Amino acid sequence: MVRSLVFPLSGRTVLSGSAVAGILLGVCLVCISTSVFATNGDYLTPDLRARVEKLKADVTLRGTDSINQQGRSRLLWQWANAYALNGGDLPVNLTQAVAAVFAYPDLLRDRSYVIDEFIFEMTLLDEQPNAIGELTADPGPFEARRYATIRQTYTVGARQIQTGGGFMIARHFMPNYGVWQTGNPSADNYISITSSNARVSFTVDSAPMTGMHGGFRGQIPTLVFRLAAGTLETEDQVTITYGDTDEGSRGFLMADFSSDRMPLPIYLAFNQDEPFLSLPIQPIRVTGTRIERVHGFGPSVVMPGEPFTLSIRAEDRYYNRALDGHPALRLLLNGDVFKEIPASDTAITLLKGMTLEESGAYHFSIESRDGNIRGQVNPILVQENPAHRIYWGDTHGHSGFAEGIGTPERFMTWARDDARLDYVTHSEHDIWMDDQEWEVLRENVRSYTEEGTFIAYLGYEWTVRNFQGGHHNVLFRTPDSRERVSAQFFPTLSRLYAGLRANADPRDIVVIPHAHQSGDYRLSDPELEPLVEIMSQHGNFEWFGRMYLNHGHQVGFIAASDNHLSQPGYTAPNNGSLAQRGGLGAILAPTRTTDAIFDAMKALKAYATTGDRIILDVSLNNVGMGQRAQFSEQRTLQGRVIGTAPIESITVVKNDHTVWEQDYLTDLDSRLASEETLLLSFGSDSTPFHPNDNPRGWRHWRGTLLVENADIESVEGMDFHNHVLQSIERDAEDQQMIKFATLTRGDTSSMKLRLNNVKRSTAIHLELEPTRESGGAPPLYRRAQPVAGASISLALRDMENGKVQQSVPAGDYVDVVRLRRVVSQGSRDVRFEFSDSSKKQGDYYFVRVRQANDAMAWSSPIWVGGHKTQ
Repeated sequence: MVRSLVFPLSGRTVLSGSAVAGILLGVCLVCISTSVFATNGDYLTPDLRARVEKLKADVTLRGTDSINQQGRSRLLWQWANAYALNGGDLPVNLTQAVAAVFAYPDLLRDRSYVIDEFIFEMTLLDEQPNAIGELTADPGPFEARRYATIRQTYTVGARQIQTGGGFMIARHFMPNYGVWQTGNPSADNYISITSSNARVSFTVDSAPMTGMHGGFRGQIPTLVFRLAAGTLETEDQVTITYGDTDEGSRGFLMADFSSDRMPLPIYLAFNQDEPFLSLPIQPIRVTGTRIERVHGFGPSVVMPGEPFTLSIRAEDRYYNRALDGHPALRLLLNGDVFKEIPASDTAITLLKGMTLEESGAYHFSIESRDGNIRGQVNPILVQENPAHRIYWGDTHGHSGFAEGIGTPERFMTWARDDARLDYVTHSEHDIWMDDQEWEVLRENVRSYTEEGTFIAYLGYEWTVRNFQGGHHNVLFRTPDSRERVSAQFFPTLSRLYAGLRANADPRDIVVIPHAHQSGDYRLSDPELEPLVEIMSQHGNFEWFGRMYLNHGHQVGFIAASDNHLSQPGYTAPNNGSLAQRGGLGAILAPTRTTDAIFDAMKALKAYATTGDRIILDVSLNNVGMGQRAQFSEQRTLQGRVIGTAPIESITVVKNDHTVWEQDYLTDLDSRLASEETLLLSFGSDSTPFHPNDNPRGWRHWRGTLLVENADIESVEGMDFHNHVLQSIERDAEDQQMIKFATLTRGDTSSMKLRLNNVKRSTAIHLELEPTRESGGAPPLYRRAQPVAGASISLALRDMENGKVQQSVPAGDYVDVVRLRRVVSQGSRDVRFEFSDSSKKQGDYYFVRVRQANDAMAWSSPIWVGGHKTQ
């Protein structure tokens, strides 16, 4: 359950410290006969109970200020965690407020009353446990992106609700469910309130709300049903109906993602003088909808004749499990039927005991017998005595324990069953986590880990602003006796490192910084921090890994999702900052065990992908990725890429400069054919304009595309997985015109055009609309900027080596639009070799792979000579 304390600002001023103290005094005087003092049944120790009672009394005499706030915050932290460990539900922002006292003191300047507000709420929970009442809801299941009617019913507790009190109908900032309204009962998303007490009436009001149930980074007006007349007595009931259809509304439009705990938060105020307190978030269940495609998951590396399991997942267009399972399917290999798969009423089918007898790379596909349902399986490499296996995982994801959605159990089952991960970390934000939640994460690691099958690591996200060190995920080898070193009391990066070393052996800790709220790349502990996250749903941030390398740190590259919907490892984009699919971390280890995977992370034996399970093998002078080769002036870098789509290009980066690149996709034939396949790509840089700042936000591309002197046969988006922010639509009146929208952040987004009747005069004309950059963790120094519209023409006659591009100024940046002719059938299996000569010790090399579908992979670097930072 989530609770939060909110003082609405509409029509009155925020309660001062003295006002809060007055309310506290009233609460204490009314309830002193029922207060739970130090007894055998108390959840507080006698010493802590005595200090808590003194705190209550002190606050009634003097509000919290800059002199006493740290001492009071530490005591509030101890009190709250004891309450949580006893099964109580804490105000959701209490732990964050404590963190702010120590980590963000400037944010609490002149706002020390926030601590008093939480002392008030804890006092109420401590002394009047029956005051809040009870909330229930229709549990569902409800179908994603369908209209529904949901009722939440509140039963009044021991305290009356008086005129001026009421219910705030808050909105979690992440779900894209309908925007409720009270003005038109026949329109969509109409919301109403009724009561079993005929003597009361309500009026519609609003109040500002911030945080996860409001504007998150700023206030937004939030609906309040305020009691206009009468008094709600104990046992009276109040019903909030989302999608009331009594007068013709179609109902309430559900979010497009499935969940076991879709949040519809409600806050309660007992009267006009007291703050709003949250009621428990109810477990409203949302399922997927009709099947649109299937996806197959298999191991990346097996030996000849080795049995393995192939998982086939039926899914809707939003990445949810399909509601009604799947029809009969065929597993195809090179277009031939390899296996018949019977229909199933469940979404996930496991094909156990499969074998492949011959060495080589295998690319399976899946389709229904009528061809309407299709999907792919990741490539499988069959090798004799492989040097290592490739294990796929996600070290960065969230649930409703922080500002996300869903339960920790849903998080783990999605990782194991839906995403078919080999390893995972539920890395919840420490600033929102209490001790009881930490114990849940610890127990989940124990209960879900199955050596040889699925590995869970205990971890959390250390959460401070980038100028204090930035966000870092912390993973522990084992769950036993591991305590989080949290931002509440270790609010700088150097303190985090020191705290972790005091808590555990460095060999049992992995710290991974990431670019969203960017880690401070000037500082890195070489024993704790082996990997850097360079890609997530927030964007592609190769620059971030480069900055660590350029500052002399020996780190490897990994990617993750940063998903906030309890969907680690196989992730749908949303319409906010998490606007693309999540990444994956590939770990090169001999076995799927806790120690083997953790040791490989510590040894930098890892690479990053944008979510596709691309097989990547890179060595330099026979030394693998993440390692340091003996010095030699002559260097031979070799590798192999087995992709999920045709390989577009392979690039070798040495010491922050491109030294070799091979294009495998562009058609270099100078003769135009009457039928051509063109790839139109949009690209933008995410590197911060100022050093040590957060990355540039999403660059939105919206407008029209007109083809001149050719006919459009088809158009297809390559990475168009975001159904809200990405779209392609043929103009109904002009079939040569396409309306489109997409976005980029450190990557490219492409459309494939198949044209007929192509001539040398064929051209593509783009009219780009004005847009504005967007994205979470905005830069501190260069805020999101507007981007001007532009007119661009790309003519085939202007192509050189099969391509033409145009720079597009965007304020402090220059973005790129590129058009090229591409081969009809590119290779998905490419071997490459690059030779280099250098007299310099300590050079580093890494490889970047791009696919025709805009998916990417990055090897961890390989160093030559020199020495590691100690």
